[in-house]
Amino acid sequence: MKLNYSFTKREIILIFALILVLIGLLYYRFVYVNIRDQAGEYDTADMEAQIQQEQMQLVQWAAMAQEIDEIGQVSTSSLYTYDNQKNEINLLNDIFAPVIRYNFSFQKPVATGDTVRRNVTVSFTTIDYNSALDIIHQLHNSKYRVLLKDISISPGDLTVDYLTALATEALVDEKAMNQLKKQVGTLINAGYEIDPYVMKVYNGEPLTEASETELTGESAMPEGMEGQSAPEETLADAESVISETDAMAGELVDGGSVETLADGTIVAPTEVQSETQTETETEKPIQTLENSLINVSMSMTFYETAYGAESLDGLIIENAETTSAEAG
Repeated sequence: MKLNYSFTKREIILIFALILVLIGLLYYRFVYVNIRDQAGEYDTADMEAQIQQEQMQLVQWAAMAQEIDEIGQVSTSSLYTYDNQKNEINLLNDIFAPVIRYNFSFQKPVATGDTVRRNVTVSFTTIDYNSALDIIHQLHNSKYRVLLKDISISPGDLTVDYLTALATEALVDEKAMNQLKKQVGTLINAGYEIDPYVMKVYNGEPLTEASETELTGESAMPEGMEGQSAPEETLADAESVISETDAMAGELVDGGSVETLADGTIVAPTEVQSETQTETETEKPIQTLENSLINVSMSMTFYETAYGAESLDGLIIENAETTSAEAG
C-alpha cells in the first residue's frame, strides 16, 4: 500500500478554506462572543442608572443623618449579663433625682433560656408635664435594655398650693429650700408663672410684714401726740357711738348688718340676707396637667442574659416549652 499521496491544487485550496472557516468559528465562539458579552455588561446606560441610584441613596442617607441629629442621642441599649441589678438601681436613682418623690419596687428575676426578665413597678411625681416626659425618655434611652409599659399619667396637687407650702417650709428648713430652688428653677425655664410669695422666698427677699400698729390694733396718733392718752371727750364720744351701735346690732337677727350714713347716722337694713348670700366661696381651679403636679405610674422590664453569668443565684427558672403551652 502506497502512503505517498500528492494533493492536487484544488484539494489544497479546499483544505485551506476549511481551516480558515474553523479558525473563524473558533474566533467567533471564544473571542467575539466574549467581547460582546463583556461590552454588554459594561453598558454605559446601565452604569448611569446605577450611578443615579447611588446618588439617590446618598441623598436619603443625608436626610436620615439630619433627622438623627435633630432627634438627639440615639438609644444604644445593650443586653448586660446577670446580675446587673445594682447598676440598674444606680441608674434609676440618677434619673429620678430631679423629681419631687418616687418609688420603685423590684420583683424577682425570671429566666427563660438565656434571657432574664426583671420587672420593676415605678411611681413618681414631677413638677410639670414636660419633666415627666423627660424622665420617661431617659428611661427609654438608657444604656440598659428595658421595656416600658402600662404608663399612666394624671394630675396631682395644684402646683401653686404645693409651691406655697414648700416655700413656707423652706423658710426654716434648708432641704426644703434646696428643693424649692430646684422646682422653681424648672418651672421658670418652662415659662411657668410663679406666685409672688414663692418668688420672694426663692430669691431670698424679705417678706412684707404688718406694721406694729396693725399688729397691736392701735390707731395712728397725730404727730406730737405719741405716748399721750386720748382726750376724755373723744373717749366719751367713742363710747356713746359704740353703745349705740351695740344696741342697734342687738335688735338684728344673726347675719344682719348695719349701714352708717355720711353724717354718722346708723340705719338698720330692711331685709336680712342669709349667710350663703353674703359670703362667696372661692372655688379652686380644676386640676389639669397644666396647673398641677404630675403623678406617673408605670411598669418596666429590664432584660439581662444568663449567658456567661458567674452565678445564677436568685433566678426563677422558667421552662420555655411549658410557658408556650400554657399561653396557647
